[in-house]
Amino acid sequence: MYNPRNGGNARFGSLMSKVMGLLAFSFIFASVGSFFGITVGLGYGASLVAAIAGLVVLIALNFLIQRPGINLFLLYLFTFLEGLSLAPLLGYYLYASGSILLQAFLMTALTSLGLGIYAWTTKRDFSRLGDYLFFGLLLLIVAGLIQIFFHSPIFALIVALVGVAIFSGYMLYYIQRAKYMADTMPNAIGLTVSIFITVLNLFLYILELLSILSGNSNRR
Repeated sequence: MYNPRNGGNARFGSLMSKVMGLLAFSFIFASVGSFFGITVGLGYGASLVAAIAGLVVLIALNFLIQRPGINLFLLYLFTFLEGLSLAPLLGYYLYASGSILLQAFLMTALTSLGLGIYAWTTKRDFSRLGDYLFFGLLLLIVAGLIQIFFHSPIFALIVALVGVAIFSGYMLYYIQRAKYMADTMPNAIGLTVSIFITVLNLFLYILELLSILSGNSNRR
């Protein structure tokens, strides 16, 4: 989706400035989508349709990321649909356990910020994490499918912990990878999508973890 090139520290700072701006608007659109879905009482069936539509938009963005204007439209449409697809889940926690939802938001924000700063400033090389993280992600998907048929609080707790670890690793990986990317809008949009998905999944697994520990899991 994006093209890594050595752009130097100055370009990295400029690229990350673009990404931070795009991320801010992306989460605003996602929040609007969630708010709209909660307000109209969006059901789980409709949320699945929104999630599938979001995947279609993401694929379209991958092909049209070099097209100015269209790429931004597709980015924000994707994030809106992602927020919309989460409306039933967020609505449940909002009315049943708002404190857990708030804790998950705060923990995700602090974790993402801390990991981002560390990846930005450290001299450690996280480039080799990519293959391990991808393999871990595949195992996580398989574990999620197993959870559909095998309900175990211990297994769910382990999956949630592994999910938090994997997407924390992805945060380190993407932020550091940005140091070697050219300062272009397509690269900024591609990186924004990657970080947005990473933060979103990190939030969901933290929410699941807190729910399990409180005995109030509803993610699956």
